[in-house]
Amino acid sequence: MAGVIFFISAGLTIQSAISGGAHDLLTTVAWGTAASCGAYLIFIRPKVTIFDEGITITNPLIEITAGWQRVEEIEARYSMSILVGNKTIYAWAAPAPGRHHARSVHKSEMRGLNLGANTLMRPGESPRSHSGAASQIARLRLEEFRKLGTIKGLESQVRYNSAGATVMVTSLVLGLLLSVIHF
Repeated sequence: MAGVIFFISAGLTIQSAISGGAHDLLTTVAWGTAASCGAYLIFIRPKVTIFDEGITITNPLIEITAGWQRVEEIEARYSMSILVGNKTIYAWAAPAPGRHHARSVHKSEMRGLNLGANTLMRPGESPRSHSGAASQIARLRLEEFRKLGTIKGLESQVRYNSAGATVMVTSLVLGLLLSVIHF
């Protein structure tokens, strides 16, 4: 999806450069930059990084790192999420599947998931879903961390994507101004 948006933005910019004036080109570049930045932030930037000492959840405008010693629970209801203190942190990169996925979950998928005998598996915990795969790997790492007890966990860290927010807001404002003001 992001590639399509990049391609369309580039095509419109080239078309404006060939057939339009300077104002049309600047307006198209501003809107194309806003669309491309939005596509990057929503479709490409989000990720979940899991390692021995903790987990990093990168969302469009924020990156949160938490050591396993602070993670209380890992869920996969609407998307993969971790509970740290009283705060639930959702991962944009690991969404749960749609409502019809529950019908296609097979019994064989539940092997090795450490679900109790009476525990039902949510569709978001299916290993065929992004949220299920990420939460299962995170649970295994958390369990290993707690079992060993010798690994020092990471300190929590929150970083904001100010560059992404600045480019997005600036290009939107510039696009709006150029659309309203003609020279």
